Amino acid sequence: MSPSFAHPRNALLALALTVALAGCASLPPPTGELAAAQQAVARASQGDADQYAGAELARARAQLSQAQAAMSSSHEDDARNLALAAAAEADLAHARSRAAVAEAAHAQREREVAELQQRLGIDADAPATLPQPPAETVGNHAARLQALAADPRLSGLAEFERVQARQAIDGLATVKSRQRPAAEALAERRVRAAELAAYAQALQRDADRLERTYTELQLEATRREAAEARAEAERLRLEAQLRAEETERLREQAAVEEQARQEAEQALQGAATQQAAKLSAAREKELSLAREEAELVAGAKLPPMKRDSRGEVFTLAGDAFASGQATLTAGASGNLRALAHYLDVSRATAVRIEGHTDSQGDAASNQALSQRRADAVRKALVAGGAGSVRIDAAGRGATQPVGDNGTAAGRAKNRRVEIIVTQK
Repeated sequence: MSPSFAHPRNALLALALTVALAGCASLPPPTGELAAAQQAVARASQGDADQYAGAELARARAQLSQAQAAMSSSHEDDARNLALAAAAEADLAHARSRAAVAEAAHAQREREVAELQQRLGIDADAPATLPQPPAETVGNHAARLQALAADPRLSGLAEFERVQARQAIDGLATVKSRQRPAAEALAERRVRAAELAAYAQALQRDADRLERTYTELQLEATRREAAEARAEAERLRLEAQLRAEETERLREQAAVEEQARQEAEQALQGAATQQAAKLSAAREKELSLAREEAELVAGAKLPPMKRDSRGEVFTLAGDAFASGQATLTAGASGNLRALAHYLDVSRATAVRIEGHTDSQGDAASNQALSQRRADAVRKALVAGGAGSVRIDAAGRGATQPVGDNGTAAGRAKNRRVEIIVTQK
């Protein structure tokens, strides 16, 4: 540890405030400095500094306790010095913790991107030019801060920490000799905090770039899987067609002997059932992947879906519209963009939209509102790219409730728009 770090805590950091208030007859009570130190310690504690910068955080807590004790004893100068020291130590602990967390997160995302690129057979991108971790040097404060400003990779990063470091360095010019160790310690901590903060922010900026790359790779992987599923479904369809033709040929051939025909038909029926199950499973996988692709492309979730005798039924709840209105909310618009993409890539054959209301109000108004909402959903789907499929829209008013209109919960269930999708 540098000798300046080991200097007695009650000698630190008087310089900065003394210079700022030079010429004043007296300084105000250090309540602001104490509050700032408390906030800095709290911020470092919440940011995993106990794990990554335990020594600095322990010193900051000790200095804060000493500052509070000095304040209680009316030793305001000691309280001010200790509070400023605690704030600098806590800020350094917070910066060190942020750098450690950013390094781990960046390395994890790099591995994930590399693994996904390898799985997809995509050449890895050229590695980004990132700054090296700050060297554990002491002193040369002005030169280190100048090097930080000259590094184009760190442009625009850790601006607040750099200002604090510059203020601490400028204070060294007028500090008294007995205050020199405390001022040096302040400058060291502020410069080190600026170096670590800039390094952490540079890593986070590149991690954001890697996150975007990872999302694009995930989308490509989903599209490839969907294409493979479609190819498999087509292969199974052709295979089923050939089997069906073979079944017919064998049935005609076995007509001369009823028993033989029955035995052959039973065997082939079992094979056809198995093949139909495979074809159904392949189609379901294709639709599942199409739903995933739609959500990735649209950046929004599909509306809740269930299957019944009518087909796939997607439901927009009543909160998709303002009360009594037919204007879609932003969230519902996102849901419908995803649904429009799904209708396109899944090759849906028909879509029927049915608007429903609760029983509040008169029947004519409810019928008109349900029709306007159904029309709004149809317009959103067409605008989202589902114009190639036939889409019908109809309002049902309050004639088809699914809940008890005598309760608020039941009425909420009844206010809905159902999008019924028919697939091949």
